[in-house]
Parts: sequence; structure tokens; C-alpha cells
Amino acid sequence: MKKTLLSILGCLIAVSSYSQDKLYTHKGDTLNVYIKEVNENSIKFIYPSEQSTNTLSKNAIEKIQYESGRVEKISEKIVISSKKDWEKVVVTNLESDVQGLTKGEELKAKAKGSTFTSQGSVEARAFDKLKKEAAEKGYHTLLILTTTGKSGSPYSSASSSIRAVGYKY
Repeated sequence: MKKTLLSILGCLIAVSSYSQDKLYTHKGDTLNVYIKEVNENSIKFIYPSEQSTNTLSKNAIEKIQYESGRVEKISEKIVISSKKDWEKVVVTNLESDVQGLTKGEELKAKAKGSTFTSQGSVEARAFDKLKKEAAEKGYHTLLILTTTGKSGSPYSSASSSIRAVGYKY
């Protein structure tokens, strides 16, 4: 009788461990969770035996394997190997885009133009500088903190300054 009860208990534990969803992160972690909501930018879930809802950006998640066995691809991993990969760096203004990523350091970039250079082209150069620095440090996502710019005039040149925080898996 005791062996039968232990066998039943063992089966219930085995079944309960398989009746969960699995989140596969770009860091290589596998999280056994219950998915509560998948929206445009994030995934909300709870851990077994817990009540609080957790949220991760879709940018941190490779895929979800649902309890039913269905697999949903969430996002591609951005691989930054060197400064040459600077064009792959993603720039965002939304903090929700970096939930679940590892925060790095603050980066700054400045660019100046001549009196006839447009503010847009100066700002684009500042963003390119920032993305190159981020790639060199291994960051694949930049969260913009501030951007400031000054238009050129006959007496002064256009300038742009950007502050951001780098993030990686």
C-alpha cells in the first residue's frame, strides 16, 4: 500500500513538472513557468507555487514551449561579435524593451556639422557613433536617455548629443 501511494505521488509530481510552459531565454536559461499573457512587447508569467506576475521583454526570449507542446518563436538573438556589427545594434526609447536584459554602462556620443549641415544628418552621425561604441563593448540594445540638438544657423553649426545605456543578454 505504501509503495502504491509513493508511486502515485511520484507520477503526480512528474505530471505536474511537465504541465508547465517553458521560456527559453537568449541567455541560455530555461524557465519553467505558467504563461499568463503574451502581448506586443512582453511576456507575463508566474513561477510554480508563486502568485506574483513577472514580466520579460520579448527581446530577451528566444521561444516559448507551451504545455500543449506547441512552440512559439519569439525573437531572434542579436549577436554582436565586434565593432563591425554596429548596424545590428537596436535603439529604443522604451524601458519595456530591455526588461530581462543585463544593464551595462552609460554611453555618450556627440557630433557637429558645418553651418550648412542639417540637424538630421548630424544626429544620424551621433547615433552611428553611439552604435559603434555599443557594438565594441558587446551591447546589442541601447536605451536612449536623452538627445539634445542645436540647428545650424549662419553664425553657428549644428550639433547633437545623445546619452544611452547599453544592454546585453
